[in-house]
Amino acid sequence: MRRLLVALTILLVAACSPAERMSYQVMGSGVAYETNKDEKVAGAYRAQGVYDSAMAKDGKVKPDEVRWRTLYNGLMTVQKDGYAYATIAGPLGISLKRTVTSTATGSSYTSHQWPGFAFVIRAYKADQERPAAARPIQGLIDESNRRAHAAAGTATN
Repeated sequence: MRRLLVALTILLVAACSPAERMSYQVMGSGVAYETNKDEKVAGAYRAQGVYDSAMAKDGKVKPDEVRWRTLYNGLMTVQKDGYAYATIAGPLGISLKRTVTSTATGSSYTSHQWPGFAFVIRAYKADQERPAAARPIQGLIDESNRRAHAAAGTATN
């Protein structure tokens, strides 16, 4: 029975929109991350991360760590897609809202709202022409990981 519930939960989350998946993640763990590729602009990505502000007040979540982990996750996605250089815009302050609509009355209300960060990453292949401001992705990954660990109060190698 437990396995069936786990399987149904996984299917439910997989069928949800990205915002719904993030809302389930943040309710469960206090943080949620996602990186989306822009289908219209080659090499353009949006990395975003949100956190539970109540957990941040209790010290269970560190907003500065979420900011740097958001960038780290986005850069890892970009690198996995075969890009070698990137420019970064952000962080931008964002808010993820979970809206509940009653089917009986048609009225809606915001049940939860989580603050967070977003970065716009523009990536370039190694053999592609790129702006002078583009930096090697591996160096950006190392720097964002170092800052995430520093914000969390943990050491890096």
